[in-house]
Amino acid sequence: MSATIKDSVVIITGAAGAIAQALIAEMRARGAARIYAAARDVSALTASDKVVPLKLDVTSDADTAAAAALASDVTLLINNAGVNHNTSLLAAPDLSIAKEEIEINYLAPLRLTRAFAPALIKNHGAVLNLLTILARVNLPIMGSYCASKAAALSLTQGLRGELAPKGVRIVGALPGAVDTRMTAGLPIPKMTPADAAKEILDGFEAGEEDIYVGNMAKGLAAGLAQDHKAVERQLASG
Repeated sequence: MSATIKDSVVIITGAAGAIAQALIAEMRARGAARIYAAARDVSALTASDKVVPLKLDVTSDADTAAAAALASDVTLLINNAGVNHNTSLLAAPDLSIAKEEIEINYLAPLRLTRAFAPALIKNHGAVLNLLTILARVNLPIMGSYCASKAAALSLTQGLRGELAPKGVRIVGALPGAVDTRMTAGLPIPKMTPADAAKEILDGFEAGEEDIYVGNMAKGLAAGLAQDHKAVERQLASG
């Protein structure tokens, strides 16, 4: 199974985002052979000898099928596209926010993995899902987002059960707060996207299945292992 970035062929969704751009730069530095940079709007993406911009709406079955047909040489699928409306479960005026977060954070990685599974099985590849430490414990001020990421964590575990016996690695990255547009309004310590990208790929190349990225994620993971309910109450208190 693929364990290194060198010579790999990657497709990454949500490629215009800050973490994706940092991952692309880090993968180029580590010797990736080709990177399909997939996004709904590719106008901000620059093609190069190793980077191939690819128009892809992750909510579209047709776009996903077309991408899988074009990029049949992929050895690593990175499900990075995500959305966070920073909304609690009851404050939203209706279910539209929750539906969008489920669609992009949970159903899209499932859609992409289903489409690329034949190529990944053939190429003995891997799937890397960008999750969050909040997939393991809910922060009520963004409870809807946390719920969608919890579904994505369960998806990651389920895919591992189905695809690992077929030679495909399934990896989840669970970062703490990273300095992106999603966390712009949070007055808390944040990792830079570059530091997060390095830790994610270090963990991937080290063979980890659950990569805890940054001190916040590692600290919460340790707290959850010791007293899950205490961490739950701590986050619920704000």
